[in-house]
Amino acid sequence: RDRTLRAGDRTDAMSRLVATVARAPASRLEPRRRAVAPSPGSTSPVHRGFHVVLDPSRPAARPPPRSSRRSVGAARGRCGRTPTTPMVAAMREDSFDLGSYDPEMDGYEPPEVSVSDVVKGARIGEGSFAVVHAGTVAGVGDVVLKQYRRDVRGRDWFSFYADERAMCRRLRDRPGVAPFVGVAGSDLYLVWRDVGKRTLANVMEEAQACAAGKSGDVLHDALTLAASEMGLTTAGKEGGSTAAGEEGGLTDSEVFVAVARGLIEAVVSINDADVVHRDVKPDNVLLTSPEKGSPGGARVLMVDLGGAADYQTGQGTDGSEAIFDPTYGAPEQFKRVKSRSRGVAGMFAGFGVNRDVDVSGIGDLEATGAAPTAAFDAFGVGLTLLRLATPALHPATSMKLARSAMDEAADRVSEREGKGDEGGSVLDEWASGPGSGSCDFGLLDELGAWSLLEGLTQWDPDRRMTLEEALRHPSLN
Repeated sequence: RDRTLRAGDRTDAMSRLVATVARAPASRLEPRRRAVAPSPGSTSPVHRGFHVVLDPSRPAARPPPRSSRRSVGAARGRCGRTPTTPMVAAMREDSFDLGSYDPEMDGYEPPEVSVSDVVKGARIGEGSFAVVHAGTVAGVGDVVLKQYRRDVRGRDWFSFYADERAMCRRLRDRPGVAPFVGVAGSDLYLVWRDVGKRTLANVMEEAQACAAGKSGDVLHDALTLAASEMGLTTAGKEGGSTAAGEEGGLTDSEVFVAVARGLIEAVVSINDADVVHRDVKPDNVLLTSPEKGSPGGARVLMVDLGGAADYQTGQGTDGSEAIFDPTYGAPEQFKRVKSRSRGVAGMFAGFGVNRDVDVSGIGDLEATGAAPTAAFDAFGVGLTLLRLATPALHPATSMKLARSAMDEAADRVSEREGKGDEGGSVLDEWASGPGSGSCDFGLLDELGAWSLLEGLTQWDPDRRMTLEEALRHPSLN
């Protein structure tokens, strides 16, 4: 009979069928029991090693065709209520958020937020895989919405999305990460409570831009901006408070310590959950405050968990998947190979690393296969704090060049050690060598924090300072 129907008639018939499902009354049948079991033999990139096991006593429901889902709203108004059947009850149970039903991609885990409760606002950021918007959610308030782009050719956007979704749910109750509300619709948005929108990278770049062509103090300006985002009062350069009507305030050194302790505590809270962030850098350090509703009164939170390694579930623990920013990544993760024909982006295409990083002129990078450890995160913390404390490194390009010079310094240290001489630390070798002449380390000297950063950035991971040891360092106490 279908062969005799015109195209329009077929569409209308399908719309009526789906609308019948949508308007059916709730069933008195018990819901089907669902479980997720490992599927070692699976190679599907969608299921990612898992398959859904349904109760064999219930017939499996087939989802409505994609083409008909778009017309549910229109058909709903044309069709009346129909009796419930077991098949209709099963489909109703599994179809959440009309218009976005896709059980294969969603793993049969219902979203926490209904799309009808979401109001998307202005765009506040964009990357290779996703666009970030401000917004609101009924019953929640102001939120941040992250929508992954489906139109990125040649890249498996869904695997990146699924990893971040799983990690955000996994660390939802951790005090060191941005407060995750949940998924809106069937993988339409990832939603966080809005507790701040500016990162450590934002304040350094803004201070640098404000100082362009002026004689301002870039370090003081950056720390003042950071303090403002963290709800702290700072002292002016002449000793007065930056907040009207208040006396005193924190010095630059005290603000630096507040940022450093907040960052380390946030990363430690992630590591304590058997998770390695793997991408600690200023862009992923969110500045917040108790007044903004931060979890546990934190002033620093970590964001961008999509590349994290979870040792409880096994997600991201494969060392061959080298997900890092080469400017801040621990050196044991990769090696630089010069005189190669392919560019860095081409090398990384197979590893899934941050493809926005331009480290031209320093050779291609190859993953070593080292398994992710907390030492990865400690190294990223060390270089992040070095950049904050050194005004000449605030521009992103300057920091990239500095990391290149550090890798060359590491080669010199290694060469000396190979000859039986005292190698010294890579950070000392870099600071006293070419490329660091414009760097002012006055703040670190004032605090006695050079040994802290020297310990966190040891090129040998076995000699590297742990974050717990860093919290006990005299400069932070």
